[in-house]
Amino acid sequence: MPALTRGLASNPPAVPEGKDKLRLFDDKLIGFLMEVRASGRVTYYCRYNDARGRQREVRIGRHGDVTLDQARKRAQEIKAAAALGGDPAAERDKLKGVPTFGEFVEGRYLPHVKDKLRSYRDQESFYRLRLKAAWGSRHLDQIRPGDVAELQERLSREGLAGATINRYTAFIKRVFNVALHWEAYEGRNPAQRAQMRREQGRERFLTDAELVALFRALDVEPSRTAACAIALLAATGARRSEVLGARWERIDIDRRLLTVPAVSSKSGRPRYVPLSDAALRILQRVPRGESPWVFPSVVDPDKPVGDLRKAWARVKERAGIEGDLCLHQLRHTYASRLVGQGRSLYEVGQLLGHASTAMTARYSHLAPHRLVEAANMALPDVC
Repeated sequence: MPALTRGLASNPPAVPEGKDKLRLFDDKLIGFLMEVRASGRVTYYCRYNDARGRQREVRIGRHGDVTLDQARKRAQEIKAAAALGGDPAAERDKLKGVPTFGEFVEGRYLPHVKDKLRSYRDQESFYRLRLKAAWGSRHLDQIRPGDVAELQERLSREGLAGATINRYTAFIKRVFNVALHWEAYEGRNPAQRAQMRREQGRERFLTDAELVALFRALDVEPSRTAACAIALLAATGARRSEVLGARWERIDIDRRLLTVPAVSSKSGRPRYVPLSDAALRILQRVPRGESPWVFPSVVDPDKPVGDLRKAWARVKERAGIEGDLCLHQLRHTYASRLVGQGRSLYEVGQLLGHASTAMTARYSHLAPHRLVEAANMALPDVC
């Protein structure tokens, strides 16, 4: 067993014929070795026994990238760490085992939440549209809090609303929390202390004239399925997922109810959407086929329609509705009209399926006359 010298490293012996490599061990530092390949490439390694007595080996580096003296010093450090109970090879394997953001999200996270989260489609699109390109090839332990802040700024420059940026941030935080829980990597959640953006509440409601124009535009919309779905959103104030996920078997015409199962309900409990006369008339106009879905996909009738954006854009343009009006604001319009006609916040909250009155309180300013009536009852005859 020769001593490894600088000269030997610079001019290594030839690899024996029929072999692909030759290994030379140092006689000064046990476990330190030099591997010579047939190509003439020289690489340094260190061999040691771990705490369980198993033989382990760590690659130090190629000759040229590191010198012989540097490699020997590193080998001494590795052996010292092993003598103190450490396992450098295991730490190396653990580091190599850290998945990239893309590998974890696509291979583990999204399949795990697909049937558990109602927001699965949103989260999948967050990853596919922006996060895959930004972080897909980066390992989980390489993403830092600064990267999250930089992403938030980029989303803001792209014109995304504060609420949307907050949803991206919440998704990232959840992904890393799950990764830490599953021990996919060691470290901290880079989004744990990310600053959330201020959200601007939207007060946009359709006027009576706009509602009339909307339904006239729906009457001539080429996609009858989409037109009926949009009309039912306006007539019930239901959430988009509740209407698009409706099945014929869950519609009780006699009791005038649409049942939203717990798995599809925002509260996690079954919800019952009352069907008004207008809602029943709309359902009677829905093209009825063999699909179990009230609003089936044109591409695959065994699945519900997933996107109304194109039809909604056509309807808005045809109705002459200006501004950034989204489908969800049909729900706000429904609530605002009820409050404006004197219905109590409790009733409105029940119709909308709100879990608490605090969620309905946003509409209280739309019925000031009700508050004035209540205020008059405090001192009716004193002043």
